[in-house]
Amino acid sequence: MSAMRRLWKSGPSRLEGYTRHYYTETADGDELELDYHFAREMVRITLTMAQERGRQYVAVIKQGVILQERDFSGNRDTDLSSRVARFKEWFDYFPDNHVLKSMGGVYGLPTKSKLHQNIVRESRTWEALRPVRMVDEFRRYLDRKRRKEENVQGLIPRFLRRLPSETLDIALGLLFFLAFLAGRIGPGDFAFLAGSYGLATGGLDWLWRQREPFIPKIVLFHSLAAYAVWHEVQMRLWGIFI
Repeated sequence: MSAMRRLWKSGPSRLEGYTRHYYTETADGDELELDYHFAREMVRITLTMAQERGRQYVAVIKQGVILQERDFSGNRDTDLSSRVARFKEWFDYFPDNHVLKSMGGVYGLPTKSKLHQNIVRESRTWEALRPVRMVDEFRRYLDRKRRKEENVQGLIPRFLRRLPSETLDIALGLLFFLAFLAGRIGPGDFAFLAGSYGLATGGLDWLWRQREPFIPKIVLFHSLAAYAVWHEVQMRLWGIFI
């Protein structure tokens, strides 16, 4: 029973007028969110479909009547019956019967949760009810970040999205270079530091920020490392004649 309750996470809604927010994610990466308006007995369903590259759909239901169905990404009306119906298994274990009752069985969804009934456990497929693992949560978090990056379209929006992190990376690397010019870091140490830092920032883009590495940034730090090596060689050569 505790595993079933973990299918859904709940908290206060961030939408104006709505009181409760419910969230779950399937093993395929699809995201399902519900916001509940207690006074009007109205439910707002938001679907984010991983198999459709993060496309979002929104349905608004009041006392069993569908008020709105929209493809949020394309900003047009659409029929969500087939998309919502595929999540019926998740609504079978929804933690709030008031929300289910307000939806009134639309899309063939239940009006009462099985969490509040005596169920036969053998009849349940347990793969979808497995305990939450930190590795799975971390993988889903990275998947959400990747989908957000892929949803940014256009050269200027992509540039503005990357600007803060790229500026931070380059500014930190230039601080190392200023320390080298001031003589606080030796040429050999700086060459190793700059080369490693260039690779580290590229890996950070790829593994954590879930986007293609910014190659000019990596080339910049490797060029500074090469300059430090050249500087060290020149100092040793000229040292022979002093």
